[in-house]
Amino acid sequence: MQNPKISVLIPSYNSIKYINEALQSAVNQTFKDIEIICIDANSNDGTLEFLKEEQRKDERIRIILSDKKSLGYQLNLGFKEAKGEYLTIIESDDYARLDMCEKLYELALKYGSDITQADCIKFTKRKKNICPALSDDKFYNKLLDDKYKNYLIKNLVGRYHARLYKLDFIKKFNLKVNESNGASYQDVGFFLIVIVFAKTVYIHRESLYFYRQDNEASSTNNKEKVYCICDEYEYAYNILSKDEKFMNTFFSAFMYKKFGNYWWNLKRIDDKFKLDFIK
Repeated sequence: MQNPKISVLIPSYNSIKYINEALQSAVNQTFKDIEIICIDANSNDGTLEFLKEEQRKDERIRIILSDKKSLGYQLNLGFKEAKGEYLTIIESDDYARLDMCEKLYELALKYGSDITQADCIKFTKRKKNICPALSDDKFYNKLLDDKYKNYLIKNLVGRYHARLYKLDFIKKFNLKVNESNGASYQDVGFFLIVIVFAKTVYIHRESLYFYRQDNEASSTNNKEKVYCICDEYEYAYNILSKDEKFMNTFFSAFMYKKFGNYWWNLKRIDDKFKLDFIK
């Protein structure tokens, strides 16, 4: 497919339980001018076979095989292969509302934002809860530039979800995700980097993405992943600290966010690790 408007990236590894819902939410978007790049880390549970079967039905689907089981590495492969003006990410155990691409694309064009984000819905089998991108309504539905950057670093939800990135922006600064093993909070480090480099951000007050909370294999539910959050902050700092403006203007907000994420991690991990993590 030549020059689609949006590249939808779906990284996967052994996601057979959820991959159909994730993929169909991309295939059935109301906005049709998209390519769907599935980056699979050689799944052995039927996920890859499923993707190949779906590829035969829809020419917009491309499959890239990753030789590493690393969410960051897989996404970086997707960034390199993406042909769209914009890109978005749907994780293999989540799904998007069917008008997500259409709504975010219209807003991105209207406001020219490097990042265009909406709210999402956290869900389990039993309940759904709205997860706002920001807690303060006054920062919604307006173009946010450097004047608001410290606030965004401190308060914007730092995930991939419900977000449209201008691809030229990603490539201009050669922005990449940390290529650590597995899928362990790489969205945290990437969020910090892109939010600092972005000239403008637009936050839309509507839930356009469904974020699964009851996948037992997810990083959030693994109480033995103790120091992955530290790796993400180290990765982001090593990149951002080379930028004088970051160190002079945004470093304190970065540290504020870091403290909050470390506190969240402390409450999440198994009790047997907490004293060492505090130290």
